[in-house]
Amino acid sequence: MSGLGAALATKIVDVGQLAQVVEVALVAGVVVSVAFSLVIRGVVRAGEHRRERPVLASAHAIVAIVGLLVVAAAIGFGVSTMLTK
Repeated sequence: MSGLGAALATKIVDVGQLAQVVEVALVAGVVVSVAFSLVIRGVVRAGEHRRERPVLASAHAIVAIVGLLVVAAAIGFGVSTMLTK
């Protein structure tokens, strides 16, 4: 871009806010992915240990529930943020 085009682009696009959006999206994507992975792992492991090791199955079920709550909270926060802006 020419000098005039670059100056115009910096007036239109706030680079600081754009960087903040990228950073928040990256963190949210990692957190939601890890939380949902914990849901899947917890449910599968709880099913595997259901009969032989019920205490361990309960611990895995709790991990799955916590992960599901994190995912649900992230979805709720995202929807509420989108609706208020």
